[in-house]
Formats: sequence, C-alpha cells, structure tokens
Amino acid sequence: EKEVGEKGSSEGGNSLHAVVRSKGFVWLANYPQSAHYWSHAGHFFSLESLGIWWVTTALSEWPKQRPDIDKVLEDFDRGEGQFGDRRQEIVFIGIDMDQAVVEQLLDSCLLTDQEMQQYLKRAKPNAVKVDFNTNPPLIF
Repeated sequence: EKEVGEKGSSEGGNSLHAVVRSKGFVWLANYPQSAHYWSHAGHFFSLESLGIWWVTTALSEWPKQRPDIDKVLEDFDRGEGQFGDRRQEIVFIGIDMDQAVVEQLLDSCLLTDQEMQQYLKRAKPNAVKVDFNTNPPLIF
C-alpha cells in the first residue's frame, strides 16, 4: 500500500502535477522568528526568508499610527493569540487538482501534537502580546 504523495501513487505525485503555480507565506518550526515566502511556478520552487513576523518584532519597531497598527493586527490569530501573525497561507493554481489530496499532503507536513509541545517548550517568547478584548486592541 502506498502513502499519499509517494512516487507512483495515483493520489499524491500525480495530483501535484496538476499544480501550475503556488505562492504564499509559511511558518517553519525550525525558523520560528522568520516569515518565509513560498513561490512555485512550473519546475521552479523557492522558499525565501522575508524577515521576521510582526509578533516577534520589538514594539519599538512597529508602526506608530493606529490605522497602520490595525492593518498589522488583521493578520493576527484572535483565538488563543499565542502565535500572532505566524501562519501558513498558500494559494494553489492548477488544472483538475484534487483539493483533498493537496490538503492531505500539506497537513502531513504539520507538526504532530507531540512535536508542537516540544516546539512550545523551546520557543522564544513573543516580542509583543495583544489583548483583543479591548477596543482598540491593546498591544504590550
């Protein structure tokens, strides 16, 4: 039995051939401070550091005007608020793609619950914290 994405699998490898272009932002566990840009077109793929996430940026380096701050906060996790603007945000463009298979392949790259717990134990604290219970949100 073949795993999804395994060479020769009717699900993984062939489904990715249908992807013509993909691009977006990714958060890598081994580079937790860095935002990376994912860019793929045809046979070309690159993953480049863009700089650091806003949540890891010292508050003194943030924009000073409230409208600019609010724009930054639009990308922040409003749930537990633990990860700030860190995220996976990738767009896939292709012909006859199997969305479920592509999602399953990407999900298989995520940390397991155990790996995430290990990550949280060794991760640096965020440079800023945001309280979304206030209006406007309080940043400290």
